[in-house]
Amino acid sequence: MPTRLLLDVWREVSRHLEMGESVEALTPRIAAYLPLDWLVVRNVSPDLTRLDTVGTGGEASNQPLRARTEVPPGVREALRAFLDAGDVRSWAASDLDPLAQVLAPLGGAVVAGPLTAAGQARGLLVVGGAPALVEGRALVAELLEPFATAWINDHRLHELARLREAAEADRRALLTRLQRQDVTDAVVGAESGLRTVMERVDQVARTDAPVLILGETGSGKEVVARSIHARSRRADAPFLRVNCGAIPAELVDSELFGHERGSFTGAVGARKGWFERADGGTLFLDELGELPAAAQVRLLRVLQDGTFQRVGGQQVLTCDVRIVAATHRDLPALVREGSFREDLWYRISVFPIALPPLRQRLEDIPALARHFAERAGERLHGVPIAPTARDLALLERYPWPGNVRELAAVIERAAILGDGKTLEVAASLGVLPETSGPTRLSPVAASTSPAPASGQAGDDPAAIREALARSLGRIEGPFGAAAALGVNPHTLRARMRRWGIDWSQYRSRSPAAGSVAGSA
Repeated sequence: MPTRLLLDVWREVSRHLEMGESVEALTPRIAAYLPLDWLVVRNVSPDLTRLDTVGTGGEASNQPLRARTEVPPGVREALRAFLDAGDVRSWAASDLDPLAQVLAPLGGAVVAGPLTAAGQARGLLVVGGAPALVEGRALVAELLEPFATAWINDHRLHELARLREAAEADRRALLTRLQRQDVTDAVVGAESGLRTVMERVDQVARTDAPVLILGETGSGKEVVARSIHARSRRADAPFLRVNCGAIPAELVDSELFGHERGSFTGAVGARKGWFERADGGTLFLDELGELPAAAQVRLLRVLQDGTFQRVGGQQVLTCDVRIVAATHRDLPALVREGSFREDLWYRISVFPIALPPLRQRLEDIPALARHFAERAGERLHGVPIAPTARDLALLERYPWPGNVRELAAVIERAAILGDGKTLEVAASLGVLPETSGPTRLSPVAASTSPAPASGQAGDDPAAIREALARSLGRIEGPFGAAAALGVNPHTLRARMRRWGIDWSQYRSRSPAAGSVAGSA
């Protein structure tokens, strides 16, 4: 083959990923050396039952050409033998056998050769034209390698497009189930009660500085963290959430930093930690105040120089991760007690954002209630529903110890009680789930109960006993001790075990105790 033509062919197939573009551009150049009238590239199905045209040039580009040709059963063995041989074959126009008639879409003298990928013939290069074309078998053989490369590029491009379409379909299905327009959560109240918070989010999002979000349980700290990520240069990279309080102390290092095979019993293979998985993106460390002291040391090192080691490993690894942390605990008080490192506090609190509780931004309740009601109606009945003015008045008089999370639960329960068509807000606020007959609490009475204590009060035995006395031993639910103290019910039970507090002794103080004994 002339060197100039070979260079032109390789240059062209390297320039275009689409096979059709390469074939159309190369056919006139190849025609200067071969008496061809048309050129086609065809895919061969794995079962040899069909040929799919993926690129055409010459007369084949100007005539209607079937995109798919069925291979008759009697020709399939001949096609298999041709592909296995891997050689170029030629047929004169007067001597086209059944195989040539299937390969050649427009007739004339035919020269064909297999395109091989990964050691297996997956495509065909077929040219047709004047009788003298059969003498150009050697030149067609030289073309097989660059055309096979073009075939591989085209196949990979379409495979990536197929995977992208599948991922987009999964994304649309997920958004449909969640009744959302986007994956990120909407920040309801961004223009009202959370205006100051969102202004600080906009300030810090464009930097890589660590962010510490402070706020009560259920106030929306993760939503704010996702907003920081969505507004940052890392928006297209991973956003991963880790609940530090939910990881057993002995597994924290392995979860955060990974481990090597054999580093401890059960480590049957190497495992990446959350920092490696979030490389290039944002890692949200929720409940940072629950992190054990040993893990605080390693976290401080990552924040300082971006390096760490897997458990049981010797290699120093690096990562580019933006840290956003959150807690409902009083970290300065924990520093004074010695349970949280002072140097880590200085490093993690570069840019603190205080998230106000819902009771301090009552102007957001109508928008939040409508938001949650619309989603609940769509999910339960396929039709959005909206709270009435009376519903909103009741919601605004309630103290919301569980903040936005509790409001979402109340609206969901109200929609269920209303069969997905209306909201039964009064019943949702006033009904306690019990085992023997309903007991209703007036929403007005509920709204005049003392304001909830902070999450820190949940670790005070006197405050726990007082909350249990007020709730008649009830732990969970909107009127339970956990909600009043602003802590997770599981966290409260763990603290009760530590202080030796028995919830059952508070049930015997009221005649109604027997009716709610099973709901703690």
